[in-house]
Parts: sequence; structure tokens; C-alpha cells
Amino acid sequence: MERAFQTALWLLKPEIVFILGDIFDEGKWSSQKHWEDDVRRFHRMFRHSPDTELVVLVGNHDIGFHYEMDWFKLQRFEKVFNASSTRIVTKKGVNFLLVNSVALHGDGCPICQSVEKELLRLSKDLNCSSSSTDSCDGAQMYPPTPPIMLQHYPLYRVSDASCTGQDAAPAEERHLLFREKYDVLSKEASQRLLQWFRPRLILSGHTHSGCEVLHENKYVEISVPSFSWRNRNNPSFILGCDS
Repeated sequence: MERAFQTALWLLKPEIVFILGDIFDEGKWSSQKHWEDDVRRFHRMFRHSPDTELVVLVGNHDIGFHYEMDWFKLQRFEKVFNASSTRIVTKKGVNFLLVNSVALHGDGCPICQSVEKELLRLSKDLNCSSSSTDSCDGAQMYPPTPPIMLQHYPLYRVSDASCTGQDAAPAEERHLLFREKYDVLSKEASQRLLQWFRPRLILSGHTHSGCEVLHENKYVEISVPSFSWRNRNNPSFILGCDS
């Protein structure tokens, strides 16, 4: 993985790289010593020049599934990358919305409430950036364009039955039904995100396989295949160019 990442950086020279979660395979169980060892290993493997910005999202292997996560694990992760797990990164006029999808169970847990509150604030900021009103006092301004939404869990879909291509799941696995709040976000959480942000594109991970889905006949989601040989025999990534 280290060689593949460094080769891709050398060949493609990207301005920004997003990793869609599950950075640390055992982050949800790691002792402090093992966590620090994994962090050092990550920074060695994914080293990069100052010309490339590396942005990391949180996944269930980093802080645990919803029932396993707690403030200690989340803040430990955020401290490593010196950033909130839910935020907007703007690059050359493009708004990238980073979502902590592990905390979108909608059950009122303290972390869930905090993340949803932050998402509502960001939604207001983006809406005010496009059309300012009297209710926009104090809102942070961003470029007036819909965001590209990035998260670990995919939005709700029944299965990968409609997915095709060499990055799709094996044919015998595509009709397996996804479990809400485990394999994909719930219907309710997915609908809220689409309503709040109306994204121009959604990028997600978690399933280890590639898929393109159209939500509500207008919102495109691409599930990005895993970059790890542990998860698939043809690890991959997506290269994007925005104009």
C-alpha cells in the first residue's frame, strides 16, 4: 500500500487527497501505545509533499461502530489530524463537506447530537452563501456552489445489484441486502443529508467495492473501492479533476 500510494503521488501529483475512513484497522480496540504505533506507521506510509494536502475522514474501524464509539476515541482521532470529523474544506472554489457518518444513527446519543448540530450549522452557512437573508447574520461564507459530500458510510441503498464494472462487488455478492446503520446509512439519515446539502456529488467508502448510484434521480453517489489488498484483489482509487 505504501508503494502504491507513493507511486500514485509521484505520477499524478494531486493537489488534495481524501481518504474516506478506516485508516486504522483496530482503532476501535487499540491501547494508547498501539494507537501511537499505528499513527506513526500511517504518517510514514502516507507521507506527502507540502504541495499535496491530505484530508482524512473517520470510519468505523477508527472509532468503532455507533454502539462502540465514545468521545475518547473520536477526540483521539481528531487530535491526530488536528481537525473536526465534520467540517468543510474549500479548495479552489470547491466546497468539500466531510461528514462523520458513524454518528448519524439518529438515536440522540451525545456524539450524534453534536454532529447533527454541526451539520445543520454548515447547511445554514452554505445556504446563506448562495442566497443571503436577514437570518444569515453570523453565518460563515463559502463559495456559492453545492458541496461535494464525502463520508465513510454510503447513503441508503438496498444492495449493490445495479453496480457494474471491474470495481464492483463480485457477482455473487451484489444481491446481498445491505443493513441500515451497518452497511449503509439509514433511509432517514440519507434523506436528511440530501435535503440539507443538495450535494453536487457524494463520495463514500465502507463496502470495499465500487458503485455508482443515482439518488432521487438527481444526486450522484460514487462508492469508492478499497485501496487495500486486504479487502480486494484489485485495490483502487478515484482521480478527479474539477472545472
